[in-house]
Amino acid sequence: MKECKSGRVITKKRKGTEYFFLRLNLVDSESDNTQKKYTTKDIATNLMVSKRNQSKANAMLEDAITEYSANAERMYYHNYLKRWLETKQPSLEITTYEGYEYRLRIVINYFTEHKVLLTALKPEHIRDFYNYLLTVEHGTGKRHSVGYSNRSVKDIAILVRASLEDAVTLKYIADSPAAKIKTPHRNTDIQKKAYIGSDDVTIFLDAISGHRLETAFLLALYYGLRREEILGLKWNAIHEDGKLYIEHTVSRVKSTIAKDRTKTDTSQRNYPIPDRIRDELSKIRDRQSENRKLFGNRYIDSDYVFTWEDGHCYSPDYLTKSFKKIVRNDARLDDSLTLHSLRASCVSILIHSGTDIKDVQVWVGHKDVQTTLNIYARTNEKQQNKVANRMADTLFSI
Repeated sequence: MKECKSGRVITKKRKGTEYFFLRLNLVDSESDNTQKKYTTKDIATNLMVSKRNQSKANAMLEDAITEYSANAERMYYHNYLKRWLETKQPSLEITTYEGYEYRLRIVINYFTEHKVLLTALKPEHIRDFYNYLLTVEHGTGKRHSVGYSNRSVKDIAILVRASLEDAVTLKYIADSPAAKIKTPHRNTDIQKKAYIGSDDVTIFLDAISGHRLETAFLLALYYGLRREEILGLKWNAIHEDGKLYIEHTVSRVKSTIAKDRTKTDTSQRNYPIPDRIRDELSKIRDRQSENRKLFGNRYIDSDYVFTWEDGHCYSPDYLTKSFKKIVRNDARLDDSLTLHSLRASCVSILIHSGTDIKDVQVWVGHKDVQTTLNIYARTNEKQQNKVANRMADTLFSI
């Protein structure tokens, strides 16, 4: 972790105007004593150079030196978190880092307001923060809601625990105040997740018919593909053996990132291609050939299957929002269906058709068979209701 040994106020020109900057002299506290790594870090103050702003810049320098001080007694938890995130960045993929950054911003904002020193942090501070996550209003407009979801609270709690475990390792604190605090959850947040059963397939296929993403949604249901796997499909994924290989993904937090690998090793899999899907893919390829001629040099030859007319890849959010719009506009579909529901639907349809659970696990690329079983248990309610109705008809009609 970087520690500040000294610093000074400097000036830099930005678009023709001089501004004050803070230049910190940092040393890597975790490097070997004989090979200390020294670096400098310039921090913008957004203060234009003037006598009036000089004192403000000096005060900001003192705060910055304190923030990067190796003295844990003077370090606030929110400042420690900023530094902790910096140390993690080099080892994280950009989408993972952006996810960390988004979640930790919530933690940092809370503890910036409460100003708790790292060494003074107690279990009750962590407990109060978790409870705050369940009740705080956040977002605006359609995104406005009260409290974060159970999944979000769990993800944030994982980062809080990890940051404090590292603080123990660095001997900033003796014990982690988060170690024995259970992550809370709201019972009201638990809701039945919708899925498409065997009886609903015809309705679903009719609902997506003619949409520009019809084939993408069809693949999601047939193969149980994740969103990033659908977008990551390239034409070279169709090998000479006539199979479709899942080996590339496109995902996004703030940046859209293409990866030449999948989520896990078990996510790398291959499938036979039925005639219906082969025909749909051929139509897409023909349209891309026409667009390539139409756009000429402006065409982006990315080799992706699902693209806009000029060849650039769809945003992951576009798939999600397009699917939700289809669901909202069709009264026959459960309005709580999501794009990811198609993956669970694939599992349900396969198991109810008699497919072995291990074969289903391999088909959808689950790392653990328990994940497959959990989805089956969640989607089995409709089948149980059918059995109950049959029993009622048999017993009570006598």
